[in-house]
Amino acid sequence: MTGILWIGGFGLIGLVIFLFWYYSADNRAKRAMKAVPRRAIAEVIEGEQARVVGDVVIAEPLSAPLSGRACACWTVTVEQHVSRGKSSYWKLLVKESEAADFFLTDGTGKAIVRTSHTQALLEGDGRGGSGILSEPSEALTEFLAQRGHDTKGWFFNKRIRYREGVAEPGETVAVVGTGRWERDPDEEASAGEGYREARMPKRLVMGPPADGKPLMLSDERDVTSA
Repeated sequence: MTGILWIGGFGLIGLVIFLFWYYSADNRAKRAMKAVPRRAIAEVIEGEQARVVGDVVIAEPLSAPLSGRACACWTVTVEQHVSRGKSSYWKLLVKESEAADFFLTDGTGKAIVRTSHTQALLEGDGRGGSGILSEPSEALTEFLAQRGHDTKGWFFNKRIRYREGVAEPGETVAVVGTGRWERDPDEEASAGEGYREARMPKRLVMGPPADGKPLMLSDERDVTSA
């Protein structure tokens, strides 16, 4: 009987952990992205909400705050380990992101992605932190100081960890937003037999939906490959 209770207890804990993971904000957002029909850039219909996947091309890149990597978008999550008696947990200090407009290419065309209102879900492949025997980087110390946090405790370094994600040049990302077509200012009109037959080159613009929701961006493989 005791063994059955132990198995049942571990099963319940496992179920709680799974439900917490499954219904987390990031996973709900990724499922929402995958539910949107995927379209090649050339096939997006005017005013349609679509998911396009392509490679990032950046004219004026941002610099990720903790690694200095050139990117179109970055996300940073910083947590501090806190102990309360016999229990401990990771306390969120900072969750922040920034994005700049960039181009997306997929072989069928080119889209410009407008990022004024963006929710980014990026793989946190940049990791680091500090602890009693490990010094924080200058970038981490400055980043936290600018946001009102200190890496030093009374005697030792605070135990801190961070994850930084970036959308780098050449990286494959998925974007979910509303598409519209506009004249491409970087291309010249093709010549026709007459003025009326001249073709004006167009490019796709992907931006936030009209309902006020953000444009969504992710480099997670299960979103870009689905």
